[in-house]
Amino acid sequence: MKKTLLFLAAVSLTAAFALAQDCGFSFLRLPLKARAAAMGEALVGASDDLAGLPYNPAGLSLIKSRQGSAGYTNYAADVQTGSIGYVHPRGQWSTYSAGISYLNSGSIKETTLDQPTGTGNTFSYNTLALSLGYGRIITPQLFAGAALKGVYDRVQEYSASAVAVDLGALYEIDMDQAARVLFKDGGSRNYGSSLTAGFSVLNLGMAAKAFVAEKEKLPLTFRGGLAYRPVMNRLTIALAASKAVDAGVKAQLGLEYFAKEALALRLGYNGAMGDIKTGSALDDFTGLSCGLGIYVRKYRLDVAYAPMGGLGNPLRADISVEF
Repeated sequence: MKKTLLFLAAVSLTAAFALAQDCGFSFLRLPLKARAAAMGEALVGASDDLAGLPYNPAGLSLIKSRQGSAGYTNYAADVQTGSIGYVHPRGQWSTYSAGISYLNSGSIKETTLDQPTGTGNTFSYNTLALSLGYGRIITPQLFAGAALKGVYDRVQEYSASAVAVDLGALYEIDMDQAARVLFKDGGSRNYGSSLTAGFSVLNLGMAAKAFVAEKEKLPLTFRGGLAYRPVMNRLTIALAASKAVDAGVKAQLGLEYFAKEALALRLGYNGAMGDIKTGSALDDFTGLSCGLGIYVRKYRLDVAYAPMGGLGNPLRADISVEF
């Protein structure tokens, strides 16, 4: 426990120096993986596969086989995002990862103050991000991880770039010990199979190049949460909260239930998305999400549906394979 507190304190103190407002590089906020989107992005404490790594790189330590994943999302107005990731365990204690993700806005009509209906020209907005991650088992209950990221944005002839790191920790709480402390229970009851606490600091870094003159700040974000599994390998209840430097505290909730060994059903709520209001009749559903995972041998298909009111209803899909 002492090592856990020291690690979390070091992460928090390091990130405190980077607090800032008016952030750019918004691509870093987007949920790219279907499982994460379906569970309300509440995976900081349930980061145990490629979908959870953008929320807590410490989850790398829990992956014990080589895995690859490719995902795609089609947003409204032909905006598209995609990602490819690979995880490679090395030895008993360490795991490495590499990933690439992108956003393409498609063709956007160019307008000006003098020509508000269009100039006849079009432009596009593109983002490319690369990441390298490392996770390590510190103790049988404590896991740590870090990821280095590079981001490149381009609009017409203008471009910007940034470098950032993600830091995270996971701690597996002893259920019997927790029951004795909280409920004065001597161990006569079963309170579940596992309870994991997670904490992460994301997008800690700075812009290397500005679009024009002033460099934009990165969306530094703090996340913390729990993942409770009352029944081993059957039900996961994920609770989380996030705080970006340019937004208030937002809550996330995710549920994952294995109806069968090869079928996982998922529900979620993302408080950050719940603030989106466009005047649409579907605004009341913004922030809610659902999805499923289909497991066939070493392959997995994840699908997620997360309505965004008048901004569209993106459908995400990922295909993963275990080597």
